[in-house]
Amino acid sequence: TIRDVAKKAGVSISTISRVLSPQINSYMREETKEKVLKAIKELDYRPDIRAQSLRGRGTRIIGLVMPDALNPFYQELAYVLEEVCYREKYGLLVCSSKNSITRELAYIDLLESQKVDGIIISTVGLKAIKLNNLVGKGIPIVLMDRDVPGANIPVMFTNNYLGGCQATQHLIDLGHKKIACIAGSMNTLSSINRLKGYTDTLQKNGLEVDKKLIKEGKLIYEDGYKLMKELARKSSDGFTAVFCLNDLVALGAIRAVQEDSKSIPSDYSIVGFDNISLSSISNPPLTTIAQPIKQIAQGAFRTIKRWKKQGSLKKEHRFWDTKLIVRESCKEIS
Repeated sequence: TIRDVAKKAGVSISTISRVLSPQINSYMREETKEKVLKAIKELDYRPDIRAQSLRGRGTRIIGLVMPDALNPFYQELAYVLEEVCYREKYGLLVCSSKNSITRELAYIDLLESQKVDGIIISTVGLKAIKLNNLVGKGIPIVLMDRDVPGANIPVMFTNNYLGGCQATQHLIDLGHKKIACIAGSMNTLSSINRLKGYTDTLQKNGLEVDKKLIKEGKLIYEDGYKLMKELARKSSDGFTAVFCLNDLVALGAIRAVQEDSKSIPSDYSIVGFDNISLSSISNPPLTTIAQPIKQIAQGAFRTIKRWKKQGSLKKEHRFWDTKLIVRESCKEIS
């Protein structure tokens, strides 16, 4: 117990508590800190996180709820966020809702019961009333990439609209005039804004927005494969390029083309979105739109810390710009 540590180190219990508090232990004498830390190590003492939370010190644990743990983008996001947390001496609990609102709600309740210091979530369908209720209980919540109308909480955004514009403009600059799009479900703001970037850029360049060339599905490899097959069967539409709303969809589309004894970029140019690690080693390496994952993760974590320090935060939207990564999946045409 903490009393045993205090006795072995020859200091008071309050001194032990100060050593264990990163906010104030920097003001203590090194000799005292070393003596206490030695006693902690010898006794294998582990602070009771729940008890710390009840005393208002927090658990130093952040919860992350993401929609799909198999999606490399979310895997990389969790990896970066864990690095950020580790450097700040925080732990990270990662939960995957598998795109189920039921699982998402269950994980939110679990994290609440664990007294986490904050929750970062890319929601698949939470309503504002639930989020505002959690905030009312004093739980810091930060949304990532998906806003919820009426929810009074901070949101960390990639500039998805800019990314859609960048991808489409790149294909237009290469000479493509008939550009298809394999889109995600239109119930998320990220998909809506990427698609709007695509349509607005076509119109800005005097090109037609052909609804027959826009295919909606899930942002998964299998749907990229299936929907590219559908587009290719209608080759009379004359499209020469495809903008895919994420890299998994793009990789599925590439496979569909290659199965039909065609090639990328000779027959079709393809641009993805996310810049997942697989995109650089695909065949051919995929031209894509990079999201600033590190900045998003750092922004979400710092917002949680700022919330804890100030006691509350107003709704705010923070945007980070995307970047076009040119590789080998597109070609110039005349």
